[in-house]
Amino acid sequence: MMKRALPLLLLALSTPLAATTARADVPWAAPPVFIPVPTALTLRPLLGEPSGPAGLAPGLAVLPLRLSLLWTKLPSAAALPGDPCASREDASGNSQSGFPVQHQVYLAMTSRLVLHGFSKLGCPLDAKVAGGVTYMVPVAHDVWLVPNAGVSARTSLAQGRVVSTGQARVDLLMNTSNDRTLGIGVVKKGGRQGVQLTGTW
Repeated sequence: MMKRALPLLLLALSTPLAATTARADVPWAAPPVFIPVPTALTLRPLLGEPSGPAGLAPGLAVLPLRLSLLWTKLPSAAALPGDPCASREDASGNSQSGFPVQHQVYLAMTSRLVLHGFSKLGCPLDAKVAGGVTYMVPVAHDVWLVPNAGVSARTSLAQGRVVSTGQARVDLLMNTSNDRTLGIGVVKKGGRQGVQLTGTW
């Protein structure tokens, strides 16, 4: 009886192990993080509980400011010989498929006033951190006026130096019928003014 039961017991124990091994042989990679997922922070409100949603998600309200603050004209690493950041990008988790990993958090002070923080990793020479504040004012159905301001910081090729950039802007954001958000904004950045178009595609 024991001689017959022993092979059956070994077979029963090895089946889950074989299934696990088979699953481990299948290569799997996490999808690239091209667009950061906004993470809400919670804090005991100083001004009372937010009275309700303002109708525009905080991640969309800050979209024009985030894109503008984290945008880089020309990566610093591209100006250096060789590939000085190769071991500090995909291998370290700072990039995925060559695209810098981005993170975004926000803290709603009221239903309309929101504090934001975001970062773009990748090569340490081009990595940025930024913060800002938005205030959402409903204008019409699916249309908001969003005054906002923020500052970003990044390292410099000069050792021990940090380069910071601030800007203030007012954006008119609208939701279209196909669930996309389009916006036009007036921007003041470093003594220069301009108009920017943004949106989700």
